[in-house]
Amino acid sequence: MASRARRSLPAALLLTVGGVAGCSVGGVGGGGTVTAAPRAADAACTAALAAAPATVLGRPRAPLPVAGTVAWGEPAVVLRCGLPEQPPTTDRCLTVDDVDWIVADGADPLRFTAYGRSPTVEVRVPASYGAQNAPSVGLAPVAAALPKTPHACIG
Repeated sequence: MASRARRSLPAALLLTVGGVAGCSVGGVGGGGTVTAAPRAADAACTAALAAAPATVLGRPRAPLPVAGTVAWGEPAVVLRCGLPEQPPTTDRCLTVDDVDWIVADGADPLRFTAYGRSPTVEVRVPASYGAQNAPSVGLAPVAAALPKTPHACIG
């Protein structure tokens, strides 16, 4: 298994989360699309999404008309549940509130995918908000509600 750089950040440092570069569904932004993940209908996702906060950055939660997704505000912070468990990777990994996240550096929008969960969740944040802005302001409980696997970030 390849090693990943591991960085543990306290939740207090994670105060800002941006929105995804627009979705074409649910009146969220314009331009991009949000699609259902393969396991979006899993009972585990239904339970995990129930742990999603009512607001992120003071913006209200707005379910999207796509299974297993939730958005907040405009432009939207978008969370998708139902992705397959992530394989070992050399991508950067960080830990927030005991949840490991794989960071897809260089992507726009930035993608943060929970690691060691099956199914798992992805949070999208536009690159313009900066890579230092983690996905889990109030969202780590969503990932933590998913079944944990024996895999964890190393490094």
